[in-house]
Amino acid sequence: MRKALLFAWLGVLSWSCFGQVASKVEKFLDMKSGIEKFESTADKFEVNQQTGWIILTGHVKVVTDKQELAADEARIHRESGAIKATGHVVIRQPGMGEWRGDDIEYNYKTGKGIALNGYLRSKCFSVYAKEMSRQEDGLYEGHDVTVTTCTNDLEHLHWCVTGDASLKDGEYVTLRNGVPYLFGVPFFYFPYMYRSMEVDYGVRVYPGYTSRWGAYVLFAYTLNLYRSKEPGGALVDATSHLEFRSKRGVGIGETLEWDLKRWGEGGLSGFYFDDTNAQNDNGDPNWASKIPSNRYKFDLKHAVDLTPRDLLVLQGRYESDSEVMNDYFDRLNRAESIPINLIGYEHREHALATGVTVSGPLNDFYGGVARLPEAWLDIMPTSVFNTGLNYESQTRAGYLSREAAYYEDVADPNYAYYPGDWADYDTTRVNTAHRLTYPIRLFDAVSVVPRAGYQGTYYQDSASGDSLYRHSGELGVETSMRFVSGWDNGWRHTVEPYLDYSWQPTYWSEEGDPGVYTFDRIDRSFEWLDQFGTDGVWLPYNWHGVRPGVRNLWQTKSEKTGAPRTMLDVDLYAAVQMPSPNTSDVNPNIDQNGVRMLGMKTIFSPIESFQMRTVGEWDTEQEKMAYVDLSAHYRVSKSFNIGSGYMARNHELYDYDASPIPQWNRVEHSVLYTGFYHEITDAWAWSLFVRYDSDEGELEEVGGYLQYGLDCLIFQLRTSYRTAYTRIDGSEKESDFRISFVMWLRAMDKKKREQWDRW
Repeated sequence: MRKALLFAWLGVLSWSCFGQVASKVEKFLDMKSGIEKFESTADKFEVNQQTGWIILTGHVKVVTDKQELAADEARIHRESGAIKATGHVVIRQPGMGEWRGDDIEYNYKTGKGIALNGYLRSKCFSVYAKEMSRQEDGLYEGHDVTVTTCTNDLEHLHWCVTGDASLKDGEYVTLRNGVPYLFGVPFFYFPYMYRSMEVDYGVRVYPGYTSRWGAYVLFAYTLNLYRSKEPGGALVDATSHLEFRSKRGVGIGETLEWDLKRWGEGGLSGFYFDDTNAQNDNGDPNWASKIPSNRYKFDLKHAVDLTPRDLLVLQGRYESDSEVMNDYFDRLNRAESIPINLIGYEHREHALATGVTVSGPLNDFYGGVARLPEAWLDIMPTSVFNTGLNYESQTRAGYLSREAAYYEDVADPNYAYYPGDWADYDTTRVNTAHRLTYPIRLFDAVSVVPRAGYQGTYYQDSASGDSLYRHSGELGVETSMRFVSGWDNGWRHTVEPYLDYSWQPTYWSEEGDPGVYTFDRIDRSFEWLDQFGTDGVWLPYNWHGVRPGVRNLWQTKSEKTGAPRTMLDVDLYAAVQMPSPNTSDVNPNIDQNGVRMLGMKTIFSPIESFQMRTVGEWDTEQEKMAYVDLSAHYRVSKSFNIGSGYMARNHELYDYDASPIPQWNRVEHSVLYTGFYHEITDAWAWSLFVRYDSDEGELEEVGGYLQYGLDCLIFQLRTSYRTAYTRIDGSEKESDFRISFVMWLRAMDKKKREQWDRW
């Protein structure tokens, strides 16, 4: 409703800009006033020498470089600058819409004026005003203003907002006694409201029902706190939240968002919930903290480029308990189940980057690695005295603390620590890795890149209580060839075989199992694929092997643009461990030789409207797929889109020690999903999605929406059902049914409406 008042201002601005013009009727009159173009036509033209009025009658049309005026009659006063237009008055201004009225009086010299029974059509918005006046300072006063995006008659609008408005030219609008109407029924009242002229502010109301919340209504009010007078300048916005849930009580919240330009952008939010049923869905012994009735969440984010080469980032979240995100912010919880808390500074140069990071869990019911702090220096591949030799390095030094998540008041002691009580240790660690490469081109067809490197790591403490040193060498070579055909029959084929050989012997200052503490990829594998160094990172243990592969690329030309388009891209690769006396000295060395991994990545797009992506990696030792990611998307038409996919992981989790919960030591999950969106007509649309747990052999979640659209309003009914499930810790989660109703203006950005959807 506030946004609609912006277009009332646009209408008045169109009218006001007309008042700045001079006059020319079939010949130039000496009244330019800064206007470069001024042309007019009319059926009849009169000049009253005594009064100074120029009178245009019949099919009046005045064109300037700023706007066009059409009317039945127009009178222009040469000396005073007054303009009076009557009868079917229409003012058009590029980018500002169309203003209509019965009578417009305006003084192009002073800027003062008045319009009666005006109508503005600007983009998708219509503005009606019985009377609107303009002061010399650009302040507009409007009475009985009606704003809408509907195209039907004024008496039968689907929605509108009415009231008295003050509008400052290009800056802000204030509304007094504002009343929004829906199908002719008033549903709110604003005694006073202020807003900027650009950003979408106002009231949001989101009703719905879930099994866990019961019936709920979420209220949000967004307003501008500060906006620079400079175009595109700094701003600070605020959103106040008031929330009612029949099963969980009342919640309040406040969110600040800022864009300070030179000083960065970010946000701060705080929510408080008086949970009347805090133990609902959280009562079983599990990996969960004690759940209080007074629950809260605080978030802070800010990033600023201190200079063109210096970046400062702050990010943190503090919570009352481990389940508050799952209970109240499910969508955010799915995207980031463990908060990322950090303060980081980074300085960048052409060939290097350096910085320092302080990070780690803020709540003790979250596990993770704390860097208190850690400094780093990266040197990008740099030519050594123009010899063709390239040098690069990565160095990290800091105090690291691995912290297990701790939960009090649990029935089973296995659930007191996550993943186990052994996951509490700390040490000072210094790691430095250096590499030399020498790219060679042979016969203009073969690329050979030999490399040599060294990595050294110091641990001030270990499981044995002693300090440790690790030394890793690297000798390797990467070679590849590329063969490209011509565009025979509209096709081009590229073949690129490649091979990477690597020998990385690793030696420790302590014989046997050194009991080295693990924090990140420097110390251990995080994923199954990390064991083979396929992404170019150092392996934290002995490795001697080759990684062969071949890529085939078929391209055709786009029917729309004529540019090359990928039809099929197939990348086949493997990891083969070769015999070495060092490969079984220290865990977690891979103690089996031969082919250990087979992988494939493909992109298949036979037509421009269809694309399928595939990633699959086969564990030869376990004889099963360790990782699978399949997805396909088909755009049947502009109004019908469908997609589906399959994701699976089945491999051991690599950590310092084993969790007391066996399921935590291995990941074995797979899921099937599909969904579509179909706009049946301009009025009706629907969508459906399904997610299926193929490991458990049961439905996980199903949902969708039904949408009905008028010329100016969209109504959407959303619903989903999430089945009951058992978490790794054995706790049971009940099924949850969700339904909500959303309505928004068709002219609004649809992405804005997603902000409310916590589910």
